[in-house]
Amino acid sequence: MINAQILKPFSGSFLSQFIWTPEILPFKDKEMISLDNELTLFEQVFLNPDIEKNLISKNELLASFAISKAEDSQLTLAEAQDVYNLILSDAHYDFLSQKLKAKEKLTQKDYDKFEFFNIAKTFRTLHHKPLAIDRLAPQDLLELHSQLTQGLDIFKKHLKDFTIYKSGMWRDNNEIRVGTYIPAPYVEIEKGVRELIAWLKDNQTITGVAVFHTALYGLHPFNNGNKRVCRILEHTLLRSLGLNAKNLYSTSYYYHKEKSRYYKYLLYSLERKNLNHFAAFVLESLVLSILDVVKTSLEAKRSEFIKRQELEGNMHLILKPFIKRRQMQFKNIIRVTKGKMARQTVVTYLEKAVDKGILAKRETGRVTYYSLSVEAPETETLKKWLIFAKERLVYIPDDIQLT
Repeated sequence: MINAQILKPFSGSFLSQFIWTPEILPFKDKEMISLDNELTLFEQVFLNPDIEKNLISKNELLASFAISKAEDSQLTLAEAQDVYNLILSDAHYDFLSQKLKAKEKLTQKDYDKFEFFNIAKTFRTLHHKPLAIDRLAPQDLLELHSQLTQGLDIFKKHLKDFTIYKSGMWRDNNEIRVGTYIPAPYVEIEKGVRELIAWLKDNQTITGVAVFHTALYGLHPFNNGNKRVCRILEHTLLRSLGLNAKNLYSTSYYYHKEKSRYYKYLLYSLERKNLNHFAAFVLESLVLSILDVVKTSLEAKRSEFIKRQELEGNMHLILKPFIKRRQMQFKNIIRVTKGKMARQTVVTYLEKAVDKGILAKRETGRVTYYSLSVEAPETETLKKWLIFAKERLVYIPDDIQLT
């Protein structure tokens, strides 16, 4: 038996089933606040303004895209970018009305685009005006649901097996299931939401937001669109605590990249009535999303370094993998360029890149390593933060560790 205090933070008949043991969570609030403060200082001192602007825009796009993909959208990132450009230009999304006037049938792709439009527009609005925990009320959740799902119920007539949203209304039935999990009876939803909000106001912490996200999804307050509401709420509530001041990162994109683990821990928490499983995953995603900002900045500087070089032939194919990898073994360079150029050509390009000072070569025994000859403060910052993360987490994605 672990030596940790098992808490029951809620008293409502349904929510009182959930337990919470904060001592066994991987990170403490003060550690995550410190990491976010370090990111703010790093951004102030080292982050190129053009890279920062790109990171903010990219975060809005990718976070919105990730939230839509959580709903099994088939939208591609390129298609999402096209829709996002409409939002940036303040254009109206009126193609649906045009199709309906022409008496054309709406398609799944039409739905995916309109769903993304609602998500991205809402995400962008909350970027400029986050919801404050002190003023949070049940009506805010209803309005958020309305913004995210407005107009979508029209697809009921056009798509098979469509679950209606009842935009801006609490769930009014007990038919919804999440796997084998049975959410709160609908008659308890509004009371449960009020209790959750009151609890969050008394626990205005990062961990408190993670618990709120988990328990709110446990209630399942809406007929459809609950993940959207929970993810966007989490993002804006964390910002209301002072985190992510420039809106450079979002846990939602991490959830998208780790989709199977996202569902695994969410279902663990729901089925076992244990808030820790998913709350711990929320904290993991937050810390690694902060690391990802530095990683992305580092990759942008590596990319710019390569673009400044005078390259011949297909030398760029040799250098491109170094944008995401700090260093590579010779055998791995041969592997990633296989089928693109002959082995001897790879060797020749590597020698020329070393001679020009583009790559640095290091030999350890029989193993030869190559790395880009570019200095960036991100390298040491990321190394330090990775050591910290590895002390607390049993899993860190390869794409972060390769940097």
